[in-house]
Amino acid sequence: MASLDDQILHAQQAKKSRVIKVLVAILLSALLLALLLVLGKHFATMPPTAQSASAIASATVTESANVSESESAAQTVVMPEPPVVLSNTVDSTARADLQLRLSETRQQLEQLAADPLLSRWQAERLSQLQQQIALAYQRYGAQDYAAAAALLPAIQQQAQAYQQDFAQALAQAHSAASSAFAQGNLQQAKLHNTESLALNPDFVPALQLQQRLAVAEKVQPLWQQARVAELENNPAKEQALLEQILALDSADQAAAARLSQLSNQQQQQAFANAIVAARAALEKQDYAAARQALSRAQRLAANRPELRALQQQLAQAEQANAVSEALAQISVFTQADEWATVQLLASKALGAAPDNVELQQHMQQAKRIVAAEQQLSRFLQQPARLTDANIQQQAQSALADAQMLGSLSPKLATLSAQLRQLLASKQQPVAVRILSDNKTAIRVLGVGNVGAVTDKTIQLPPGDYQFEGACKGYRTELIQVTVSATSEPVQVRLQCQVRI
Repeated sequence: MASLDDQILHAQQAKKSRVIKVLVAILLSALLLALLLVLGKHFATMPPTAQSASAIASATVTESANVSESESAAQTVVMPEPPVVLSNTVDSTARADLQLRLSETRQQLEQLAADPLLSRWQAERLSQLQQQIALAYQRYGAQDYAAAAALLPAIQQQAQAYQQDFAQALAQAHSAASSAFAQGNLQQAKLHNTESLALNPDFVPALQLQQRLAVAEKVQPLWQQARVAELENNPAKEQALLEQILALDSADQAAAARLSQLSNQQQQQAFANAIVAARAALEKQDYAAARQALSRAQRLAANRPELRALQQQLAQAEQANAVSEALAQISVFTQADEWATVQLLASKALGAAPDNVELQQHMQQAKRIVAAEQQLSRFLQQPARLTDANIQQQAQSALADAQMLGSLSPKLATLSAQLRQLLASKQQPVAVRILSDNKTAIRVLGVGNVGAVTDKTIQLPPGDYQFEGACKGYRTELIQVTVSATSEPVQVRLQCQVRI
C-alpha cells in the first residue's frame, strides 16, 4: 500500500496536469481570436466565394476551440478547492506531526468500531465520526493542512464523549436498578437491570444483581420475619433467619452486617457473664472455677482491661492461698520433725512466692537440720572411723553445729547423743599386754616409751598404733596394732631377732 505522502504526490501531479491543459486551452483560444481578427480584415477585400470558404474554416476552427473549452471546463468542475496559501508554507516537521495526529485519531475511532458494545450502541453517531476523519484525510490530501488540523480536536473530543456517554448510560441504568432493588421495587429493578445487560451482557455488577433478583421474592419474606424477631427481642430466631437470607443471597450486606452485630452482642454478653462468674468465684475463694471463667473471657476478648485486672487479682489470691497452705503443711511436718519434707514444701512454695520471708526462714532451718542429720548419721554408720583422731575432731565439730539446732529437732538431738556416747566409748582406754625378751627397747610411736620388758600391760584408747622394737646389733622391728574397744584383751609380742 502506498504511503500517505505518495498518494498526495500522485494527486498533486494529476492536478498540475489539469492546470497545464487549461493553460493550453486558453492559449489556443487567444490564438484563434487573433486569427479571426486577421481574417475579418481579409474578408472585407475578398470575393464572396472566398468569404464563404473562410467562414467555413472559421466556423470549423471556432467549433474546435469550443470543443477544447468544453473539455477544459469539464475538467475544471471536478477539481477540488484550491489550497489556502498557508498550506504551502507548512514545513516537514509540522506535516509529520499532523500525520501522527491523523493516525492517532483514526486509531481512536477504529478502537471504538472494534468494540462490539460501543460500535452497536449509537452506530449512526459513530458513522458520522468516521466521515469526519475521512474528510480530514481529504483536506490533508488537498494540502489544506490547516483545515485538516482544525477537524481533529472536535473528532477526538466527540470520540471520547462517545465512550464516556456509553459508560454513563451503563452506570445510570445500573444505578437505577440498584436503587429500585434497595427500595424493594423488584419490577423496576429488573427493568433497569435488563437495560444494563442490553448495553453490556458481561457487566459483572448487573449479572450479580440479576442473581440477587432471582431469589429476591424468597428473601423479602425472610426479612420481614427477621424484623419481627428483632422487635420480639429474639436474637436466636433473628440470627437463624439472617443465616437463611445469606444462604440464598450471599451478597446481602445488610444481612451480613446485622448478623455480625448480633454475634458481637452475644460475644459481649458472654464476656460479661464470664467476668461476673469469675468475680463470684474469687469471693468464694473457688480459684479453679475463677480461672475457668477467666479462660472463657480471654477467648472472647483477650485485651479487655477488666479481664487483666481480674487475672492479676486471681494470681495474687492463688499465690497467697498457696503460701498459706504451704505454711500450714510446714507447721504439721515441723511438729512431726520431718525436716526433709519441710524443705521440699518450702522450696515448692518459694517457686510461687520467692519473696516470702517466712518461707525463706523455714527453708534455711530445714536445710541446716537436714544437713546436720546427714552428717551425724554418716559418723554413726561408720563407727570404726571414730578411732582416728582427725575423724573424732570432725565429729566433735559436727556435734557443736548440731547443738544449736537440737531444740528444733528431737531426732537431731537423739543423733547427737548417740554420737557423743559412741565417741566416749571409742575414747575409753583398753588394756594392751606387751610380751618381749627384756632386751628389746619398745616404744609406741606418737604415744611414749615402754622400755625393755618381759611382760607388761599398758592402757591405750582405741585406735591404730605402731609399736617399735630396737636392740643393739639387731634390725629394728616395727609392727601395726589396732586397739579396739572390745572385751577381749589386746596382746602384742615384739622382740628383735635378726642380727645385723
